[in-house]
Amino acid sequence: MRHYFFKGSVKTMLVDDSQIVANLMVVICTKLGITNHDEYSLVLEDLENQENIDNRNYGTLTLKRRREEKERDAKMDQLRKKLHTDDDVNWLDPSKTLREQGIDENETVLLRRKFFFSDQNIDSHDPVQLNLLYVQARDAIINGTHPITQEKACEFAGIQCQIQFGDHVETKHKPGFLDLKEFLPQSYIRVKGIEKKIFAEHKKHFGKNELEAKVTYTKNARALKTYGVTFFLVKEKMKGKNKLVPRLLGVTKDSVLRLDEKTKEILQTWPLTTVRRWGASPNTFTLDFGDYSDQYYSVQTTEAEQIQQIIAGYIDIILKKKQAKDHYGIEGDEGSTMFEESVAPHKATILQHELSKVGKLNTESLAKPAVMRAGSDGEKTFSTGMMGSAQHTIVSGQVSVGHAPPTVRARYLHTYYIVYY
Repeated sequence: MRHYFFKGSVKTMLVDDSQIVANLMVVICTKLGITNHDEYSLVLEDLENQENIDNRNYGTLTLKRRREEKERDAKMDQLRKKLHTDDDVNWLDPSKTLREQGIDENETVLLRRKFFFSDQNIDSHDPVQLNLLYVQARDAIINGTHPITQEKACEFAGIQCQIQFGDHVETKHKPGFLDLKEFLPQSYIRVKGIEKKIFAEHKKHFGKNELEAKVTYTKNARALKTYGVTFFLVKEKMKGKNKLVPRLLGVTKDSVLRLDEKTKEILQTWPLTTVRRWGASPNTFTLDFGDYSDQYYSVQTTEAEQIQQIIAGYIDIILKKKQAKDHYGIEGDEGSTMFEESVAPHKATILQHELSKVGKLNTESLAKPAVMRAGSDGEKTFSTGMMGSAQHTIVSGQVSVGHAPPTVRARYLHTYYIVYY
């Protein structure tokens, strides 16, 4: 058993490092009160740690990384940094243990949402998931993953002020108070008078507590066109030319997207349900949409494995939800209480009291008028008498109550919250 750290207000958690990451997610999310563990995963904190781990891990991953780095030209590297794609996100392999991936108790890993499927249901009633969602959305907005206008940037920064500082105070919250790089995308930091605009937005949320402000922030983030999209920078062949050009490939909970590599404008959409099969190789990724498209969509990429994991993950979640709906008659009831019921076979003897029905006692005479006739042998003597009184027999006693097995109780999973940030 080892201690691993989950970044936030950094918390330690005791986990079994002999278990694969997929199994650890069940334990970690249960302790945090998160039921949809299949939508979360672990990320190594930074690339420097990843390179150190690769060096310890017999050098094989290091060689692979160096080979991939040589294949990336300068233009693609520049675009990748600017667009903040998922190419360089160090998701841990869910099919391997932490130890197999070279991670020991001194490493720091982050708990992050990998699949944006049921996040629409998250509100102030689920403060743990709300906080995780807010932090992830905030970071994506500030680092430029979600391209937004200056006006939108000020709106988000104003809500962030309400979350971090509470209600606006004129004498305190004025230009020079904020460290703008923690509130705005890089492109807007040097805009003249922008801090004043942020505080103008801050005033609009007066009276909201921290949870209410986080709900507002995440609700506005969900309205962004790029929200919930996992981006990969790829190369595709130009139509009618034998030339490869940069393009963004995006995956969401319900579609596969082609996007402009500069503006992230959606150029083409394929519903995820139309994906029939895909092929991944070290340098290419190909999608077959069956009858929905008359040709395959093929791109050049060194991240084919990551792309197929995201697509397969969403399809797996969709199938699980569908099976749950077919079985229970509900869809995505994230708010229901999670419980475990243990039913074991028992042999029991049940004894019951039989209530005797005591009726009214009636006494009757059996004597009837008779006609005396002489028999064939002539007259004979006869005797008379009376019948004895009615005999009543009363049987009394008691019924012993046998031992009944105790009722099997439902065992609720107790959850322990670890609040981040």
